[in-house]
Amino acid sequence: GGVNRQASLDPRIWLLWGMAASLPSLLGRNPFPIAACLIVAITVRATYPDDRDRGWSSLLRLAVLFAAIGVLFNMFTYHGGDREFAVIPGWVPIAGGPITLNALVYGLLSGLALVTLVVIWSTVAQRIAWSDLVRLAPPSLSSLTVAGAVAMALTPRTIEAYGEIREAQALRGYRPRGARDLVPIAAPLLTLGLERAVTMSEALESRGFGGPPSESNNGVWFSLGLVGAITGVAAGAFLLSTGDGLPGLVVLAVSLVFFLLLIRSKSARGGYRPTRYREVRFGRADRIVLVLCLVSGGAMLLINALNRAALFYEPYPDIAWPVVSLPLIGAIGLLMAPALLAPVPEATP
Repeated sequence: GGVNRQASLDPRIWLLWGMAASLPSLLGRNPFPIAACLIVAITVRATYPDDRDRGWSSLLRLAVLFAAIGVLFNMFTYHGGDREFAVIPGWVPIAGGPITLNALVYGLLSGLALVTLVVIWSTVAQRIAWSDLVRLAPPSLSSLTVAGAVAMALTPRTIEAYGEIREAQALRGYRPRGARDLVPIAAPLLTLGLERAVTMSEALESRGFGGPPSESNNGVWFSLGLVGAITGVAAGAFLLSTGDGLPGLVVLAVSLVFFLLLIRSKSARGGYRPTRYREVRFGRADRIVLVLCLVSGGAMLLINALNRAALFYEPYPDIAWPVVSLPLIGAIGLLMAPALLAPVPEATP
């Protein structure tokens, strides 16, 4: 028999978990909290197996490839730092100059952050039932949630289609040797992508997605307020990443409160009412993970505001040993909650 494991957590909880787990990679380059988040994400990912893991694993390999390219790009384009280990002749364009260990370390840390973010959000995408998320989202965000659902549904399918096309071409004797040899794969992949896009657009149109302007337009003031709230969230995150902890927390908190009030206002309700064939229940496990994610995220932001070195690390101009913050590692450890509260697998014949 096999194992049938269903996600027990509300999709909103998975989004909150993903945002909390992404904070160390977005706010700094300290390798210890980023590595801790990567371990947490891998553990949670292994606890919830999924039949779409093949597609997301291909995406992870692609992220590792881009991370490796980023390391080389950083080494050969930035020559600052105090630890030189090789020199490229000055007549070489762009790459000419010393190659430093500082640039190598920064490139590796940036690659680690990229891979960690891909592991985190591919895990979130695997566990989220996007149809439930669309039904749970406020009517004012229906277009955004539907677009997200379509994107997250098509991404692993596109990766799987690429693998199938490559295998089919290999059976016909196809052996890629250069960029021009990618045409036999790119052409059918593009064709299949366009076919899926047309089919999806017809399905959305048949269900009335978009609707008439009288039902979907919430007014210019609502749109401006929504843009302002999102801009405030981005500004708060930027202040946090640059070391302005307290101002960043204030701007972020005010923008999030304004955003929540805005999407719950009367002007945001409109005429859209999603159909729910079954209610998504917010159970005991959801409440526990919600509290732990909020505590973890809040603790990470507070620690970053009080001690910037806990998350921030810069190997320029001198390489120094990164700061290890045990309270920060403990806060990240709280994000292990989805793995600890995973449902017991049920055997299937």
